[in-house]
Amino acid sequence: MTLSTILSLLITVLVCGILYYRMIKREIPKPIGWIQALVPVALGMATMEISGFIGVKLFFANAALRTEVDQMPSLMGSVVSAFMAAGMPEEVIKFIAIIIFAGFFKPRIRNVYEYILLGAAIGFGFTIMEETAYSGDDTGIEMVYMLLRKISVPAHMALNMLMGEFIGIAKYRKALNKGSLASCYFIALFVPMLIHTLYDAFTALNRLVVNPDSFISGIILVLIGFIGFPVWIIYMLIRYKKKTGEFCSMSLLQE
Repeated sequence: MTLSTILSLLITVLVCGILYYRMIKREIPKPIGWIQALVPVALGMATMEISGFIGVKLFFANAALRTEVDQMPSLMGSVVSAFMAAGMPEEVIKFIAIIIFAGFFKPRIRNVYEYILLGAAIGFGFTIMEETAYSGDDTGIEMVYMLLRKISVPAHMALNMLMGEFIGIAKYRKALNKGSLASCYFIALFVPMLIHTLYDAFTALNRLVVNPDSFISGIILVLIGFIGFPVWIIYMLIRYKKKTGEFCSMSLLQE
């Protein structure tokens, strides 16, 4: 294990772990148990391996598709690449993981906030595996890239907290027999998928920066990604902190 990998793992566990622990302790009237808190983290770690395999099969190992993408305009090619390689497989697998866990632990999940915690846990576990895998070697460039990634290290947590929120609201509406469930599930899956896809298209899979004719536009998109995404993550973390009581009051015990 390289120094870069060790540092990446330590930073990831420290930052995401503290955020997750503080979220758990804020629950009203009492926090979830340790089994409900830790099992989905392990499940999230497994989702990274599964989604990575699917992403390789769908895109990186698909020569015909990659040839078609290479012939697309740079921005469109970046978006399609990001969607096929990461945005779609990763968010779909994590969505399924939340649904599966919620099915097994249904009697334990008391309110919408616990679905948000479930999303945070899945995202936490996923991040541990992803940041370890992408940490790279101990070269200067690899270390810089590793540190740049840490700017948005709670990204999967924020994406899946949003996912958990709307899955939870769907369950809440079902308990009340009121409101549309389909719209909540749609938002839960496709909004995180869209945000994830655009972030990767603007940053790691940005093809505009390697084209002299679109280099400036590519750099602008990189800046939007590396600045805008962390701002959105911070906003989401603050939002869930402020609305903890509201989400905790949305009880699912009527089911």
